[in-house]
Amino acid sequence: MESASQPSGRWKVWIYNFAFFLNGLLIFLLLFENRFVVPVWMQSLGRMHPLVLHFPLVVLMLYSFWILLVEKKESSRWNEDLADILLLIGIVTAAIAAFSGFVLSREDGCEKDALLWHKWLGIAISLCSIIWYSYKKYLPPWKLPAKLISVSLLLMLLIGGHLGGNITHGEDFLTAPMQLAVVENDKVTFEEANVYTDLVEPILEQKCISCHNEQKAKGNLQMQTKELFAKGGKEGTPWDTTKADLGVLLTRVHLPLDDKKHMPPRGKAPLTDDEIALLEAWIKGGSRFDEMVKSVSPQNPIYSYAQNVLAGSEAEEKYDFSAASPDKIKELNSTYRLIKSVAAESPALAVNFYNRANFKSEDIAALSPLKEQIIAMDLSKMPVKDEDLKKISQFTELRKLILNFTDITGSSLPELKKLTKLKSLSISGTKVKLPQIQALSEIPALKNVFVWNTDLTKQEMLTLKKSSKISYETGFAGDTVVLNLNPPIVENEDPILAGNTLIRMKHQIPGTVIRYSLDGKEPDSTTSQIYNKPFPVTQNTKLIAKAFKKGWYGSKPVEKFFFKSTYRPDSVRLITKADLKYPAQGNKTLNDGVKSDESTSSGKWLGYLNHDLQAYLYFRKPVKAQSVTLSMLRNIGSYIFPPVRLEVWGGTDEKQMKLLKVITPEMPIKATKNSENLVYDFSFPAQEISCLKVVAKPLAKLPSWHPGKGQKAWVFMDEVFVN
Repeated sequence: MESASQPSGRWKVWIYNFAFFLNGLLIFLLLFENRFVVPVWMQSLGRMHPLVLHFPLVVLMLYSFWILLVEKKESSRWNEDLADILLLIGIVTAAIAAFSGFVLSREDGCEKDALLWHKWLGIAISLCSIIWYSYKKYLPPWKLPAKLISVSLLLMLLIGGHLGGNITHGEDFLTAPMQLAVVENDKVTFEEANVYTDLVEPILEQKCISCHNEQKAKGNLQMQTKELFAKGGKEGTPWDTTKADLGVLLTRVHLPLDDKKHMPPRGKAPLTDDEIALLEAWIKGGSRFDEMVKSVSPQNPIYSYAQNVLAGSEAEEKYDFSAASPDKIKELNSTYRLIKSVAAESPALAVNFYNRANFKSEDIAALSPLKEQIIAMDLSKMPVKDEDLKKISQFTELRKLILNFTDITGSSLPELKKLTKLKSLSISGTKVKLPQIQALSEIPALKNVFVWNTDLTKQEMLTLKKSSKISYETGFAGDTVVLNLNPPIVENEDPILAGNTLIRMKHQIPGTVIRYSLDGKEPDSTTSQIYNKPFPVTQNTKLIAKAFKKGWYGSKPVEKFFFKSTYRPDSVRLITKADLKYPAQGNKTLNDGVKSDESTSSGKWLGYLNHDLQAYLYFRKPVKAQSVTLSMLRNIGSYIFPPVRLEVWGGTDEKQMKLLKVITPEMPIKATKNSENLVYDFSFPAQEISCLKVVAKPLAKLPSWHPGKGQKAWVFMDEVFVN
């Protein structure tokens, strides 16, 4: 019997053998899949899967269709040499795509059933294509068996590609534009709108659900229902109003675009500033699913967002002017100035200004080519002066003008009388005076004026409210109500301070005083250190900070532990290997500069159960050290306890070591907090060290009060710092 056909030509043999090797490796890894841990360097290969998968799809489809078109042996449509090269390219790219896909599948974030079918189809396609190539001389393209194989392979490619698309983009990716069109044509009115259903949920559907759905749930978070969204993922509930950053959802949204944890990820449309403001306001308001838009204060960002997207006066009003040139709109749009249509098919435009530092008075005048189309202008927090109101008054089609927290004093406010079509004016947070505001009554169309946070007295506000023509929104007077401040925000995300890194803090409310301590005591409002500028620390430090402001209650404290890292070991060797359940990144774990959180499943903890943790840390050049810090974990419910004994040894090499210090950690009791990052500091006389050895001995038997009494305890460690 003849053997399977082999490719002719040395380069073809090399490619065929490489594809054969990858397929063999795939089969081997499948047999031991449960024990396979993807090394860090291989994760990048896995993430190349979306890049390479299109090559085998296209090439194998072309080859299959070509087979179907060949009707006889002498067909002029058939070129055996070209077909051979095409199939060879198909089998090697299919093998690469299948292997990278298998590596990628080991990461969390995808629904197991959808991933399972996609993975097995990808591997089946790779195996079938190389088998077809190996036996192609027995399968001439004009015979029925080859055509049946072509049809089968086409079906596998289509189904596999479809499942992959569902995982990456969501099941409704193809139909989403049609669904959006239906939504646009079926907008609810302002009075009927629900904040979550009609404002928040559409944002999630457009920009979040493709990564957080039933089939692909990054971080185990799903958003397709209110219940699943509120439940959260492996990092807990998406929002937390007790935290300064309002929880993980907004933390990820505010990360730099090039940060790998930014949401949505790079390559997908980011949330706009208005959408982020909406989410922040919804979360601050209690993240209620039953809240109606009409019940929201006009000063709330939810209200202004709803005015722009829901069916209302600006969207429904008929205008007697023509649309502006798209080229002119594009020309005038910039990083700090956004010009957009108020509604689909409407000639009316709205302008929003951003970035106070880059604002210039000329930016307003530059919009004059569009003055016949601009009906809404938002200049909130821009350094707009009184003299700029004369320029604004030239935009006679304005219906809505927002000047909140600008620098106007009101001296030129009468200039706005020229805006005869102005319906809504917001001058909250400015220094306008009562007579200047009253003069606005001469604007014939003006219906609403917002004057929150101004210097108007109670009596002046009452005088305004007596007006029958204009509705003046003066805001909430909380003279007898004292509110709690939010805690300060610690801007340093990385708890490891290397080199001259400074600690930075801020607060969202102007005029707030931040006081802090570095000695473990809670700061008070009178004697504790005031934060004025970023500051350095020279040792491991527990920062505790609170915010204070006259007329407010002090905030809750915010705490963060910072690790000082002066000397980073050049390499590490684990004398004893970590347990297979918690291998982390192996040797690199203790010096990779990555601090884990308290999650036992973070993949960043080395776990030991049956023997001591022992490791050598090496320096290419001797360092003058006087302290070593071990970062460890306690999680009583997961049987993770402090070690019974910790040792740090030092010397010039492994054979010349001396014991520098021993610590016997205190064991937890039944009332001890369940989970906490533990820090153990070893101080010793300054000396030159080229090699360190750390030893951690696990607890042999859990105490009698523990549910696992008598069993062994785990020891977890993730980092060693040398100073």
